Amino acid sequence: MAIDISDVLRRVVYAPNGVGPYQFTFEVLAQTDIDVYRGATLLTLTTDYTVSLNVDGTGSVTLVSTAGTNNVTIVGARGIARSTDFVTGGDLLANSLNDELDSQTIFAQQTYELALRGLKAPVYDPTDINMTLPTKTSRAGKTLAFDANGNPVVGEDIGNCIVTGK
Repeated sequence: MAIDISDVLRRVVYAPNGVGPYQFTFEVLAQTDIDVYRGATLLTLTTDYTVSLNVDGTGSVTLVSTAGTNNVTIVGARGIARSTDFVTGGDLLANSLNDELDSQTIFAQQTYELALRGLKAPVYDPTDINMTLPTKTSRAGKTLAFDANGNPVVGEDIGNCIVTGK
């Protein structure tokens, strides 16, 4: 199914509004190309929600039970795979080529959306900084700090921090 893939963010977050429907304006190729969260809980298709797709690949999610007080998040989650093999001397069908190009565009958009939520240094920062976080075990219960070179390091124990209420 070849469709136009718009330049839109592949994630939308809604304040709770019963069971929905909750619209998404990014295009998908199948109902399984999204993940839906109620708060921090990943929901299961057909068990926890249903998906209605429009002809253009956009659609909506309807929850089986109310969202309660939790936000509802819909995010693009197409599994990264190549589904078509073009054989030398074989037919090069437009619909197969379009499906692969649609998938590649979706993969790139999903990666971009994920990168937007990540910790990153400004583009103009020096290239010698290392933005890799300390290990999970060393940073657990600690604050994130930065050394004199701007690299992330384990900071103070959270229990030693003063919260001002602002």
